[in-house]
Amino acid sequence: MSTLLPDCTAVVLVLSISAVVSLWALIWNTQPLLSKLPYPPGPAPTSAMSGNRIQIMSTPCVWRKYKEWAEEYGDIMYLRSFRQPVIVLNSFEDAVELLEKRSRIYSSRSVSPMYKLMGFNANTAIKEYGPDWRKHRRIFQQSFKPDSSLEYRPIQTRKMYDMLYGFLNTPEDFEAHIKTLAGAIILFVIYGYDVAPKDDHYVKLVESTRPGFGLGLSPKWLVNSFPALRHIPSWFPGAGFKQYASAMSERNIEAREATYKYAMTTLASSGNGYKPIACSLSDSYTSPTDLRILKEAAASGYGAGVGTTQGTITIFIEAMILFPDAQKKAQEEIDRVTRGKRLPEYDDEGSLPYIQALVREVVRWKPLLPLCLAHANDEDDMYKGYYIPKGILNDDDMTYVFGFGRRICPGRHLGLATVWLAVATILASFNLRRRRDASGNELPLNVKYTEYGVTCYPLPFECSITPRTDEARQLILEKRYEA
Repeated sequence: MSTLLPDCTAVVLVLSISAVVSLWALIWNTQPLLSKLPYPPGPAPTSAMSGNRIQIMSTPCVWRKYKEWAEEYGDIMYLRSFRQPVIVLNSFEDAVELLEKRSRIYSSRSVSPMYKLMGFNANTAIKEYGPDWRKHRRIFQQSFKPDSSLEYRPIQTRKMYDMLYGFLNTPEDFEAHIKTLAGAIILFVIYGYDVAPKDDHYVKLVESTRPGFGLGLSPKWLVNSFPALRHIPSWFPGAGFKQYASAMSERNIEAREATYKYAMTTLASSGNGYKPIACSLSDSYTSPTDLRILKEAAASGYGAGVGTTQGTITIFIEAMILFPDAQKKAQEEIDRVTRGKRLPEYDDEGSLPYIQALVREVVRWKPLLPLCLAHANDEDDMYKGYYIPKGILNDDDMTYVFGFGRRICPGRHLGLATVWLAVATILASFNLRRRRDASGNELPLNVKYTEYGVTCYPLPFECSITPRTDEARQLILEKRYEA
């Protein structure tokens, strides 16, 4: 498909390889024919002890550095962070070959010690491959497959009207409205919970765990480089990480238990005819182990869905401001279908091919996970003459953005449907422009992004969001009161 927006990011996948024994032992393991093969080429380490760790952790937008290195060393590169080898794949074909076609051995995760101490190893996205993860996956596949996701469209539509109403009244808070939309859909679909517009108790509770998730791979935690430190007592000097991890673990447990309890105690009195996922599956997950897995999987949905949906819609707004011709063309297509008399609906999707192309382009233009999440292989392997030791490695019609193989995002159908309706209804209702100064001159739009870690999210920015017409304003008010 020809691009609608310029390509501003390199497609790179980072696949870290976590060794369970020393580097020497990896080279001389029990499979000599494999282990004596060379590692892929890569940049020289900056330290005999830490290897390339400083280069990996201190380089902003490190995926761009990987792209630069790939031009010198090739599409398969080797780095090392202490005793942890890192394999970088810069080719979609290589990623498909290893993560799709060899998914039997490349579907696990390497979970950092800090993640385990904080309890995030219960999260589906980073859980190690095994029986528990397969049960997690089954829950998501059962609940979010394409046919099942159609059931949630009335919920998505109702929450979308709430967001448009927020845009109408306080457009300066558009990012908060988008975040509320994403959280409201997930919490209602999974738990049947209606989010309050501001300062919601359950949202604040779940959100309180997100900083810990973002810091889980940080080099500030020495335990991530020296896992043996996890055994020192919390009162020991320098063991502040254990106190932080303990507090975060308690929050994770509280958030998981409180939302599930709400779903189970409120179902009988809700009277709305909708049975949330947590409740509909509870009869099949009755043993203590199965109940724990159900709670873990349900709680994972919020973290997986909110940030990606919020980030994608925010990037869409940035794109429309930067490329007003694309915005105008999309609005003209919507007007031809709705004639300005109604808001776009899911049934219009087939009549709005440009909107569909726009959604695909926004997802491609600035991916939120340019490095993806690392896969871990369960067996030693050989690929293109290189040795891939047991440890870690980092198809969907939008290629790599939803992951690969058995780790592909199971909620992508719900997420894309939310983004599509947001794009269509926002463009039908509002004009998105740069802000102007007192003299009427347009101010520059300079959107900054997070630069460290595996994610690349837009930071807050200001813009102008105004109703296109009085009719558009009235449509939003009517839909709000109908809901």
